[in-house]
Amino acid sequence: MPPVDRFTVSLDTELLAAFDGFIAARGYVNRSEAIRDLIRDALTTVRQESGGSSVVAVVSFVCDLRSEAAPSRVRKIVLDAPDLSPTISQVPIDASRDLWIVSLRGSSDTVRGFAHAVQAVRGVSSLETNTTSV
Repeated sequence: MPPVDRFTVSLDTELLAAFDGFIAARGYVNRSEAIRDLIRDALTTVRQESGGSSVVAVVSFVCDLRSEAAPSRVRKIVLDAPDLSPTISQVPIDASRDLWIVSLRGSSDTVRGFAHAVQAVRGVSSLETNTTSV
């Protein structure tokens, strides 16, 4: 195990109580492990936002089937991104909407560009991107 350094954090009483509730709900045994995870998550986010890091991602969104162009435009964006190794799943929501789930692997910049291109398609809504560094 690497060496461990200690530091002190001062929080107001209400913020600390809210944090304790948060870590209890997540099942943490102590504050230290929760803070370590929050720091790791923040550093991962910064690395991904700075670009170029290798990630796997899931882009999920709702596609309105009443807009005839939306599904074909999204398929074109997917076909134009073979370097991301896209895999698509479609789940019917109702007669006029499908949930699309696209898994990708590539650089964080390219994944972000893909998500922005899909989000710009008329008929696409509720887009979310979840990335994990690899």
